[in-house]
Amino acid sequence: MSCAIFLNGEYEDEEFYLRQFAAAQVVVAADGGHAFLRRHDLWPRLLIGDFDSLDAALVAEARAAGVEVVEHAVRKDETDAELAVAQVVAQCGDDIVLLGALGGALDHMIGHVCILRALAAQGRSGRIVAPGLAATVLQAPVALRLGAAVGTRVSVVALSSDVVLTLRGLEYELTDEHLSPHVCRGLSNRVAAPGARLELSGGLLLAMVFDAAETFATAADG
Repeated sequence: MSCAIFLNGEYEDEEFYLRQFAAAQVVVAADGGHAFLRRHDLWPRLLIGDFDSLDAALVAEARAAGVEVVEHAVRKDETDAELAVAQVVAQCGDDIVLLGALGGALDHMIGHVCILRALAAQGRSGRIVAPGLAATVLQAPVALRLGAAVGTRVSVVALSSDVVLTLRGLEYELTDEHLSPHVCRGLSNRVAAPGARLELSGGLLLAMVFDAAETFATAADG
C-alpha cells in the first residue's frame, strides 16, 4: 500500500504534488503540510502533529470533516514527520513517500534523511520525492536496477564508513569500491545505459536519482 506524507516544506510545483496525492492509497498530513492540501480542497486520512505551524481553524475543520486527528504536545522528542511515519509504517509497508520534505529549514531537511535511515535500519524503504528528484537510504546488502533514462543524474553519499559499492551502466562505474563518508566522489554521476545497476554490499548509502519517477526497485523486481 502506498502512503504519501505531506510535510511542511516547499510545494514549488503544485500540480506535481497533486498527482502524488491522486496516486497514493493513504494520505497523511503532518502539521503544516495540511495547509497545502486544503488550498486544493483535499483531505488527508490522518492529520498529525503538534500544530504549531497550522492554523487552529484548519485543525478544527479537519475534525469536523471526520479526518482522524492526532495531536501531540509541542514539547516532545520527535518531529512531526517522525510521528507521521511511526503512525502509518505498519499500514504502508515499504512504500512511504515523503512530500514537501525539501525547502525551508536545513535542520528539518537533514532530519528527513534521518527518517529514511531509520526506515532502512528496520528493513523498510521510504523515499523523499520532489519535482525532478527521488531519494532513498539503502542498507546493505541490496541490489537495485534503476528505471531512470540515459542521461539522468545520479548521486550517492556514504552514510557510514563501511560502504562497499558497485555501479554498472553509469558514466563512472565502480566495482566493490570502499566509498568514504568524508568525500564527494559519488556526486553527479549519470545513467549511461538502460537498466543501470547499483549493488551495495556493505554499509549505509544515500541514493539520489534526479527523476521523481524512480522507485529504487530491487534487481529481482525488474
